Amino acid sequence: MPLTDRLLHHAATLTTSERALADAFMRRYPESLLDSASVMAAQAGTSASTVVRLFAKLGYASLDEARREARAELSARLQTAAQRAPATLSGERSLQQCVDDALLHDQHNLAATRDGLDMAVFQQVVDVLVQAPGRVFVLAEKNSAPVSAFLAAHLNLCRPGVQDLGLGAPALVDKLLWVQPEDVLLVFTVRRYSTGALHAARHFRQLGCPVVVLTDSPASPMLEHASQALLVQTANASPFDSYTSAFFLCNALVSAVAQQHRDTVRLALERRDALWQDFPSDAVVGPRKAPASRR
Repeated sequence: MPLTDRLLHHAATLTTSERALADAFMRRYPESLLDSASVMAAQAGTSASTVVRLFAKLGYASLDEARREARAELSARLQTAAQRAPATLSGERSLQQCVDDALLHDQHNLAATRDGLDMAVFQQVVDVLVQAPGRVFVLAEKNSAPVSAFLAAHLNLCRPGVQDLGLGAPALVDKLLWVQPEDVLLVFTVRRYSTGALHAARHFRQLGCPVVVLTDSPASPMLEHASQALLVQTANASPFDSYTSAFFLCNALVSAVAQQHRDTVRLALERRDALWQDFPSDAVVGPRKAPASRR
């Protein structure tokens, strides 16, 4: 429950000092929650101990938990890392707080992504990936490219015809030359949304291909071209988006596809192990040595 809802829920039990604090919070929410307890208290003409008691009364485990909420709220409002930096990096944080903040945000991202998952749509996405007679193209550009690399590498072990488009233009344009209506595009994009991904999605849809979109907002422009869409949460304690929930969703998709193709996957993995026998992991191919001269 965000601070605004918590204050409404506990309104009847707030003391005069706590009401003054609540008014001060709401005048600058969510930025107000990033201040220290002493600064919050000074702005409302009360004490730091009153600040601590109020957050406890509202159900927060700690002031750090309330700050995590504020950073997530600010992160959702601001589009670029540069815009988010002043808010998410304000104040002094210890190394332990950096670790704990990252954990809290990712726990929230995972829970929110799971709770918001439409299982009917998830089933449709799995069906598309399992049943598509053509190829599955996977795309995530710029900072998101590791997501497509991870997803393509693991889907490739579950079914044939998986191609990673993560290198972007101009290589992306070349790879789209031979797209057919039976192919599928699986694209991951978060703000600021990639124009390359948007053009690719439009191209696939114009050809009649299914387009599965993994994105971070119902307002994402990618949804205009999506046949199915799944949302992920990307809030972070730093200016940069967190991809933890994206990898979670990718893991879930790969697991579901592997389950549907379990016999195929088992045989493919056995063939893979056999192939590795001919490609020892410690083998190094270097330049050919010139033959020794004879005297």
